[in-house]
Amino acid sequence: MCKIIEDQKVDLVALHLRGWAEIWFSSYILRRRKLTWEEFIYDISARFKDNLGSKVVEEFNKLTRMGPLDDYIAKFEELKALLLLRNPTMLESFFLESLIKGGLTTAVKPIVRSFKLATVSEAIEYARQQEASIQALKITPDRPQRAYT
Repeated sequence: MCKIIEDQKVDLVALHLRGWAEIWFSSYILRRRKLTWEEFIYDISARFKDNLGSKVVEEFNKLTRMGPLDDYIAKFEELKALLLLRNPTMLESFFLESLIKGGLTTAVKPIVRSFKLATVSEAIEYARQQEASIQALKITPDRPQRAYT
């Protein structure tokens, strides 16, 4: 589409690699002299093919929150993107239910469910607000509360 010259394709892709792909490419390219686009596609596909395979489905299905909500959301969104690449017709309701089931605390789940939300983004927003509210209730006020009898 952009009419990139064959000899420049690998170099252009290399500029956009991040994380493990960038690290892999750095050592990979050191061993290659003249690399064709087809060879590169074959090698990178062989190296990272499992990102769209059954391991992603398994990892997504096992995903549960073990720490802060934002850490869970980051992993959830990463796996969701990989699943959608593999199957673009997956329903938002599936992802919404997965988020609520695996990522929200027992105190937050019923409140988020009560809003009957339609998207993951909405659920994340409400979950964050609810967790902030719960956290605020745990903070000791500056002055003592008067007990009523």
